[in-house]
Amino acid sequence: MRIISIAIALFVSLVANAQVNPKEGFIITNQKDTVYGMIEYRTNTINAQQCVFKANDASEYVKYTPGQIMGYRFKESGKFYVSKNFDNNEEFFAEFLVDGIMNLYRKEKGFRQIYYLENEEGKVVQYENMDGDMNYDQRTANMRAQELLQQVYKSQRAIDDIKPNSMSDKQMIKMVRDYHEDVCTSNEECIKYEYDSSKEKTKCYLSVFAGGGGVYIKTSEMEHGFRGNMFSVGASLDIDVSRYANGMLFQIMGSYFGIKSKNEDAVSLVELNTGVMARFPINNKLKFTVRGGLAFSTTFEDGVLGYGLLKGLYGGCGLELPVQKHAVFLNVDGKSFGTGDFWGLGDINILQGTIGFRF
Repeated sequence: MRIISIAIALFVSLVANAQVNPKEGFIITNQKDTVYGMIEYRTNTINAQQCVFKANDASEYVKYTPGQIMGYRFKESGKFYVSKNFDNNEEFFAEFLVDGIMNLYRKEKGFRQIYYLENEEGKVVQYENMDGDMNYDQRTANMRAQELLQQVYKSQRAIDDIKPNSMSDKQMIKMVRDYHEDVCTSNEECIKYEYDSSKEKTKCYLSVFAGGGGVYIKTSEMEHGFRGNMFSVGASLDIDVSRYANGMLFQIMGSYFGIKSKNEDAVSLVELNTGVMARFPINNKLKFTVRGGLAFSTTFEDGVLGYGLLKGLYGGCGLELPVQKHAVFLNVDGKSFGTGDFWGLGDINILQGTIGFRF
């Protein structure tokens, strides 16, 4: 019991101290100073709640909440967040989309988008995109669009841009920019801050690995179980999803296993796994990893298909050491497959260790 408690405490500590998905950017302090550094890039919901920032000349990250700084912006994507408190509600980091005669801000609430339009007189109108509501009829849509019409009544083009039941980011931005062009008399520039999604590339990595371990096979067709040793080689496509979950990679792995018993009986196994891996920093370089997911396999003997499609689960842990922009890793994995129902595990059980390299 004590060992389990220590393991849980270590896991919680690693999670609490994990750095997530740092991107270049800057913060704007309440004294209007601009400080450059690295910002953790998370989902829009998390970005609205916090800014975790490390200045270029600092050694540690600092967490800022809305109001502690004026705002922050990412260099790569252009996403810009500013501290706002509309209608005396709780302060949050609003995503700044357009800066002009009328300002446009956005906040995510579940799968819906909430827009805030601030006109030249400081009046703020809130519009919530309700496209996902099945009970959302045309009459309700027209009523909700009235506040938008009143906010942009000075511009006929902006009025024409309003589509009561379908106001997307693109349409909201067009409406606000058309309003600016029609109303502005001072040649003030209308700045669009909406991020460039084309610069937000998903990072994918190729990994190769090899290893060995032990295998136990026992099916209803076998009178005695098959125990043996094995070697394996494989490769995986690792997709970085750190923005959505701390230090996560989504993995698709393919492996080949050569298995031999003490009696020199040979079996080959081809495997396809899909799952996730979480990474937790131990120090400035070394990371502890945990992974798991679904496993699919089939066996061959002398080139003949063995037990059909085997379905099961895998899980394991390991260590990862960065090498410049790459990484070397060591893993210990356990796998269990079944020939029956999806959860009918136990026909094939594997315990293996692998060493690999991520490009």
